[in-house]
Amino acid sequence: MSEPLRSLEGARQIARGLAAAHVRVAASVPDTWIGSLVEELAKIPGLKTIAACREEEALAIACGVNLAGRRGVALVQNAGLLNCGGLLASLVELYRIPLFLLVSYRGDPRDPIFYHVPKGRHTEPVLRALGIPYALADRRGSLEEQVRRGVEYTLEALGAFALLFSGEDLE
Repeated sequence: MSEPLRSLEGARQIARGLAAAHVRVAASVPDTWIGSLVEELAKIPGLKTIAACREEEALAIACGVNLAGRRGVALVQNAGLLNCGGLLASLVELYRIPLFLLVSYRGDPRDPIFYHVPKGRHTEPVLRALGIPYALADRRGSLEEQVRRGVEYTLEALGAFALLFSGEDLE
C-alpha cells in the first residue's frame, strides 16, 4: 500500500484553478490522490469540502449546488465514476446540469498497479460512450488554467466535463 501523497504543487494549482473559477463546494469520495487535493481545497476561504460515501452521492451533491446557482464540483476515482453512468445520463444530461468532474485516473499507464489497470482501460471508452468530454491533465501546461477552462466549459455547455489526473499530476 502506498503512503498518502503530500500537499504538492500540482494539487495547489488545481485548487487555485477551482478558486479562480469561483467554485464554492467540492464533494469527494476519499482516495489517496483526492485526499491531497482536499487538503489544498480546505485552505481556500469560501470553498466548502464535503465528504461523500459513494461517487453517486458526490455527483448528486455537486449537481444540487449547481442547480442552486452556485458552483460545485465532484472529485472521484475513476472506479466510482464507472458506477455513475445512470446518474450522468439521467440527471446531468437530461436536466443539462453543469458538472465539472475531477477524476483520479487509476490504472492509466502512469499508474500500472495491476488491480487498477482494468479501471484505467475502461475509463476513457465509458466517458466517450456517455458523450462526456474529457481531457487528461497536462503538467506541461498550467493545471490552474485547465481546471478553470473545464469549469467554464460545463457552464457554457450545460453538461459534464471530466479532467482526468494521475498522482504525478499532483506533484
